[in-house]
This record gives sequence, C-alpha cells and structure tokens, in this order.
Amino acid sequence: MATLPRKLVLLLFLGGSTISERGRAGETVAKAKDIDPWMRQMSEMDIIADTKGVFISSGTSTIGLPEWVNVAETIRQHYADIDGVVVIHQIETIRAAAMALSLMFHHLGKPIVLVGSPLLSPAERAAGLTGNRALTGGEAAAKASFINAVQVAVSDVGEVVVIFGSHMYRGLSLARDPEGPTGKLTGVILGKIDFGIRFFGQQIRRSSQQLRVRSKFDSKVTVVEYLPGTDLNHLVSMARGAHGVFLSSPEPGAIAMPMITRLAATLGSKIPIVLYMPGSKFLATAANVIPASGPTRTATLLRFMWALGQGSSMVEYRKLMRQPKGGSV
Repeated sequence: MATLPRKLVLLLFLGGSTISERGRAGETVAKAKDIDPWMRQMSEMDIIADTKGVFISSGTSTIGLPEWVNVAETIRQHYADIDGVVVIHQIETIRAAAMALSLMFHHLGKPIVLVGSPLLSPAERAAGLTGNRALTGGEAAAKASFINAVQVAVSDVGEVVVIFGSHMYRGLSLARDPEGPTGKLTGVILGKIDFGIRFFGQQIRRSSQQLRVRSKFDSKVTVVEYLPGTDLNHLVSMARGAHGVFLSSPEPGAIAMPMITRLAATLGSKIPIVLYMPGSKFLATAANVIPASGPTRTATLLRFMWALGQGSSMVEYRKLMRQPKGGSV
C-alpha cells in the first residue's frame, strides 16, 4: 500500500515561543540557533507534520511593518513547497500582525496561522513585560497552543487565522477584550480545537487560484487623535508633506463636519483623509474624505497605509478601505 507524503509546515519565529518560564536552553527562540533545540522539545508536532523553522525576530524589541513584510516575503519564497504556515508571534502585537498579513495575501491556498505563548521568557520580563497573558495551564497550555496551530496549518483553511487557547479566530476581525486580562482576544470565532478541529462553517477554504502577495505599505501618514478645540492650522502644519491623514476621535461625533471640509480643502484633493470615529454616522462632504471602520484604530490605520501603498487614486483608496464582510480582502 502506498503511503501518503508527509505534510510540511513552515514555522516563522517572531517572539512568543516560550514553553517554560524557567529560562532553560531550548525553551525560547531568541536567535536562529535556538530553533532546533526548541523543536526537539516540541516533538509532538512531528505526529501531525514535518516542520521547518525560520528565524525572523526575537520579539523583545519593536515588531512592525518591516518584520511583517519580511514574513510575507519568506512565505512567498517557500509557498510552493509547504502545506501551511505557523507564525509564532509575540502576543502584544499579534492583532496588528494578523491584520497586516490578511491585507497582504490574496487567494490563499494554504493557511497562515498566528499563535503566541501565554508565558513570558526571562528576556521579555527583563524588557518590562509582566504577568500571565490570559491563559492558564503553564507549560502545558503553551505547548498545546503550538500543537493546535500546526493542526490548523494542515487543515482546509484559506485565510489568516489566530489561535488563542483552543479557539481559532479570523485574523481580520480581532480586537482586545476591554474587560478581559491582558492579551485576551475577541473577534469572529471560526472553530475550536480539542481532539480534532471543529469548524463553525464560516472559514474560507483553500483557494485554487494563484497566490497574490500585495506587501507594499506607505507609512508616510500623519496620525492625529482629534480633540475638541484642535486648531485647523496646527492640523495642516502636521500634515505637510504627508501622503495621507488619519484622523480619529475617542468621542463619537466630536469632529464637526465643517472642520473636516475646511481641512480637506486646505490640504488639496489629492491628499486622502481617513476618519475613524466608531459610533458616528456622517456623510463625507469632500471627495478626499473617507469614512472608515474596523475592529480597532490600529487595524484601520494599517489598512489605510496598505491602501496608500496599493492605490494611486481616490477611487482606489475608497475601494481598498472598504471593510470586507468575510475574511478576504
């Protein structure tokens, strides 16, 4: 009887790999040479698939767009040879990473699964992080998260997802639970992992179309949190030389539309202005004003920078800023 070929999962390390807080060798990946010892301690993954590890970052310093673009390009390089991807990521920025990767990948024929350890490594504690990241169970919970992620990486999913404990979330939907412990996630739950994977019927399946990676972001954006009394001339001076303006307010309805109209006219029709005001309803009175919504302010800002990197006209920016109903962009 012919045996089926073993599946191969690519593991990308960006922090969040700690399987014990004792700090022994092989329990955290802080540099490339730590990958092999770590994978020997996670030999349970070998039951599911073969794995190949690539080091991106230790996760104890700033992680942002350069690292996420590096992840996208690394996946592109290995895409033809693998069956799925697990991105082991620091939990503190995992929501933004999920949004950025969701924006970059189109027609996914293989899952991209983000996961992070609930435990803190000695280096993370030294960097100022404290406390448990909302999951209990210590080493057992950490190992279970990584094993769950590999299980999902070989399943019939064609989108970016995040594993948190035994639950699987859509990457585009994530927000932080304001009532929960640090790191607790909320969003669209696609399924649950226990002795197998139970999907709830909402996941996007693997695509048969050719993968497209759109990894260009334009970060030359002026970001302003508007407060009543903010001076128009000050806003204009801040925005000088920017390719776009991202204006948000913590208070629904705080930004008066006459102010927006004057700002749009002063900056000129070629500079898009995105308004992020959850709970507000208004009509844009200028062609370059784009109302936007998203699960979080950070997610919406990332989408705006991505839209600026992909588009070249106000019509394109508007189309790219529309929040999709499902998991595809």
